[in-house]
Order: sequence, then structure tokens, then C-alpha cells
Amino acid sequence: MPRIPRNYVIAGALALGVVLWMLTGLWPGREAPSAEVGAPASAEGGAPLTVEVTLSRGQSVERRIVAQGQVRPERSATLRAQTAGQVESVSAEAGQAVRAGDVLVRLSLDDRPARLREARALLQQRQREYEAARRLGATGLQSQVRQDEAAAALESARATVERIELDIDRTGIRAPFDGIVDERLVDVGDYAGLESPVVTLVDNDPLTAVAFLSQHHFDAVRAGAEARVTLVSGEVRSGHVNAVAPRADEASRTFRIEVDVPNPGGVPANTSAEIDIPIETVTAHRISPALLALDGDGVLGVKTVGGDGRVAFVPVEIVRSDARGLWVTGLPERARVITAGGGFVTPGEAVDSVESAAPAAS
Repeated sequence: MPRIPRNYVIAGALALGVVLWMLTGLWPGREAPSAEVGAPASAEGGAPLTVEVTLSRGQSVERRIVAQGQVRPERSATLRAQTAGQVESVSAEAGQAVRAGDVLVRLSLDDRPARLREARALLQQRQREYEAARRLGATGLQSQVRQDEAAAALESARATVERIELDIDRTGIRAPFDGIVDERLVDVGDYAGLESPVVTLVDNDPLTAVAFLSQHHFDAVRAGAEARVTLVSGEVRSGHVNAVAPRADEASRTFRIEVDVPNPGGVPANTSAEIDIPIETVTAHRISPALLALDGDGVLGVKTVGGDGRVAFVPVEIVRSDARGLWVTGLPERARVITAGGGFVTPGEAVDSVESAAPAAS
């Protein structure tokens, strides 16, 4: 049998020592590493894992429906000429506040005053003819047919006067409500035909905030409910839901709501807004989104440690979010929420827990 070289024997002994060290995890002169939060338990002792928990207390929180929308004017109108004529004067400028009844545009009268005088003279004549026919009819010298003809002629003359007076009145185009001139569409010297647009007018106080909500929220929103509207300026205005659509949109399956809010500052219409409608007050906990987990059935929840020292998976529902975390319901009023090491433990498992001074949501 050939003799094994000495250097081969030494190398084999060193290799065997390394393998034994790797298997035992020991090193002469050092102790085995201590357990850390969330680290797996040692194979020898089977000691429970250590997790970090935070005591969370429930608080009263508003459950809200939040939707993005826009604010629209309370009302708007395009004023049109109701008679034809040349524009004689314009007293409306864009951005100008006006009152109901103010004359914004005036058309030339042309021959209307002359036609009115002529119509009034004819009316007087027809009045005398009618009175004469009635007197003669009372004596039997005038037939009933002639009396009726005189009465009809009188009414026709009276109607002509009223039409001309109305036509003259319409040469002054007036604001139908208090508002702000959005656009002036004519200048002095322009000819305005019948139904020609002359001025657009809007009423921005109050504003109407409009949004479309999911069909799942239909039962939660009623007309008269309180609402808060955050305008594009960042201002928050309080108002009430004044309209809820009786049917959902066929394409989007959403339904329209409207909220009236005061607008004394003159925020422009057709700008973005956020509508916030409180629907109920619930007990909720604020947690970090990182603490949410899914169970085997895909249910959203949070892991806690119960009084028996075992892990529990508690299903939760997100109420709302803010800059500091999520508000969730489903946890008991006081809960020891696992904030570190939760990914290494399973429901029902016994654990050692250490209290954390940090809240469940930082």
C-alpha cells in the first residue's frame, strides 16, 4: 500500500475541522449570537421568536366619502337681443358686477316712438267709435254685429300699442339676476339681430360643487347632508348636499351629486374642487401602511399579539388616510400591534414581545 504524503494528511485534517465548525456554529473563545427581533429561533432550543409591538388605542374618526369634482356657477345666461337694432350704448364690461334690472346694452329706438304715437292716436279713435256704436245699439239704431266689429277694432288698436311699447322696452337689454359680466359680445355701432347674443352673465355666489360618486355610495349620501368643499385656492367651505341624481350614469355607473357653498371671495367657477362628505363616526386606529398584510384568502388585516402571547391576524377596513398613516377599523379598542418582526410569524404562534415607544404610525 503506497504511503500518503504528510502534507496531504495535514490538509485533510484542516478541512475536517472547518466542516465541523460550520456544522456546530461554535468558535473557540466566543459565545453563540443572541436572538434579535424577528430573527429565526435557534434549532437547539426552539425558543419563540421575538417581535416588537406597540400599544394602539382606538380614536373617534369620521368615515368620509371624498370625491374630486369641480365648482360651477349657481346660474349663467347668455343674454340675447329680443328685438333688432343698432347697438347705441354698452354699459357692461367683463368682470363687472351688476344687479338684476341693470341695463347692460341699449339698442337704437329708430322709428319706434313715431309708431307708438301713431298707434296711440288710432287707439283713441277706435275708443270713440266703440262708444258711439254702444250708444246707438242701446237705442236700437245699431246692430249687434256693428257693435262687435267696433269692439274688435278697439282691442286690435290696444294690442298694437302694447306690442310697440314692449318692443321699445326690449331695446334696453337688462340683467335678469345679480351677477358678474363674463363676456361682452357686442360694441357700439354693431347691429344686433333678433336672438343675437350680446352679453354672458354668471352668478358665482353660491358656487355649486359637482362630483360623481361610485354606485356603492348611493345609500350613504342624502340630500341635506353636510359636506366640505376644498377649493383650488385651498380654502375649505362648508355646505350641504342639495341634489343627488336619481339614477346612475349608464357608462360609468356613477351618480351625480351637487353641493352649494358660499363664495363671497369670488373664486372663479369651473375650477377643481374636492368634496368631502362625513357619513358616520367610528372607532379607528392609525397605523403605518407597512403593517398591513394579507391572509391566505386575500383578506386585508394587521398582526397583533394577544394577552396569551400568541399572534393573531385581525381583518381591518381602511377608513381614510392622512399624512401620518392609515386609519383602520376592526381592531379592538386597545390592541398590541406588531410593528417589527411580523413577517416572520404566523397567526397562533407563541412569541416573545418587546414594547416599542414609537406609535403604530409614525
